[in-house]
Amino acid sequence: MVSMTKEQMISYLYDYANLQDMIFNNKNESVVKLFNEYAFKHFIYVHDTEPNYYDVMRRVYIAYNIFRYFSIIEDFLLNRDDFLSNNDLNGLEIGCQIIEAPHDLTNKRIIQLIRNAFNHNDSNDVDRFKISVNGKYFEINFKDIRTQKEIDNGVKPKPVRIKFDIQYLLKVLNIISKKRQNLLYLSFDIPTDFNIYSSDLDSELDKIKFVHYYFPKKMDKSTVHKLYDLTDVKGLDDNQLIERSNETNEYARQINEPIRYDLDSSQKDKLKDMITRYLNGNKPFSVDDYLGMCGVMYYFLSKVIPVPGLKIEDLEQQILICDAYLIDTNLSLDEILNRILRVINKGAKPDYYDEIDCEIHDTLAVKKDNFSRKLFLNCLDGEFYQVLPYMTFIDAVVTHYYNEPTIEINGEIYDREKIRNSFVHQRWYLDKDLNVCLFDADPRNINDYDLELVGKINVMGFLEWAIKCYKKNNFSEKTNKHSFI
Repeated sequence: MVSMTKEQMISYLYDYANLQDMIFNNKNESVVKLFNEYAFKHFIYVHDTEPNYYDVMRRVYIAYNIFRYFSIIEDFLLNRDDFLSNNDLNGLEIGCQIIEAPHDLTNKRIIQLIRNAFNHNDSNDVDRFKISVNGKYFEINFKDIRTQKEIDNGVKPKPVRIKFDIQYLLKVLNIISKKRQNLLYLSFDIPTDFNIYSSDLDSELDKIKFVHYYFPKKMDKSTVHKLYDLTDVKGLDDNQLIERSNETNEYARQINEPIRYDLDSSQKDKLKDMITRYLNGNKPFSVDDYLGMCGVMYYFLSKVIPVPGLKIEDLEQQILICDAYLIDTNLSLDEILNRILRVINKGAKPDYYDEIDCEIHDTLAVKKDNFSRKLFLNCLDGEFYQVLPYMTFIDAVVTHYYNEPTIEINGEIYDREKIRNSFVHQRWYLDKDLNVCLFDADPRNINDYDLELVGKINVMGFLEWAIKCYKKNNFSEKTNKHSFI
């Protein structure tokens, strides 16, 4: 496979982040107009022979986020726990090209190797993870996957090379999601007397608890399916939603009592800032009744809890924007927001929608109602729309490119491996002052909220570091000034 270099992959991610920044700051301008301005300014077509740069850039960003999503699921099911049986994975090898592998390579091991290649791609002797030059195919490559025991026993080296496309990875995600023998269930306890308009939000936020249900053992399929069914709230009215929530929590408690966590001062400061800005803004969704208030507060709370399970929906929505709405480059962000709002309001599809427009509308319409509302709020939020693509770029620099033992930013020294762990396991959040708060933890799921703060780094400083440590392929010519809303 003819693959792009790590530098090219990272450059695509940086260009995408810059484009999203431009789109957010020019909400009524078409994507194609803004991209052409960016491409002209940075000589993209001079420095790159790929004629479909925009499409490849989108493919790389979509793929990176799908691999990060996949890593969360695999990490939960297989990393230190064993919530997936190899017998349930028959047929997984169909759809990928196994170029080289030992005869005893199991399907479960294939899943683990895909994750490891993506997340441990800083080896000096081999690129474990590669993307083809058109962004359509991926290859994982290990010189030797022997265990230490096999090495000690004189077993010959076991090299592995596997090639696949994004549809195969989505197939793997679908299979392991269906065959999993455990699941994540996270919730928030917001009392009915919570007053979002209070002048003493500190006291009000002390009432809220992050509720984490830990299911430490394999569960039978009927239990997993029951929890899935209970969390499907599509089409329920307000009273039914409250009843379903109570029923789900009661069923989960029968499996294992949850642990309830308080919010710390940094989390509360961020929440107070988000609440104040929301109440002083247009308030697209009402918070004057309990259920409406809970919907908005759940959205805010998901932004300050550094556990991977609460990153999944943001990853899905980053993928959806890039994979769906940015296909039509004639759209502006304002028009994208109107299309999302049309789904939320159960509006009919206009006559001018083409086949792709209709497919995107229907895809969003079949999801849970709160998914569309969260997507709308996310597209209004600079942290989601601007900062997260830059965080993906920084993630790629740390994970795939930079391999020194320490990172120095603004005079502070950080352990690079712990920072990498934070990105790999998605244990981070953005605080009120736009610092990324990065955490490390025991990889076993039962201890995933026993967090060690490994760094609180200003996003601007982190971005500047990532750009400076990567200057190949005339990358410095693409350095922009950044300001986040």
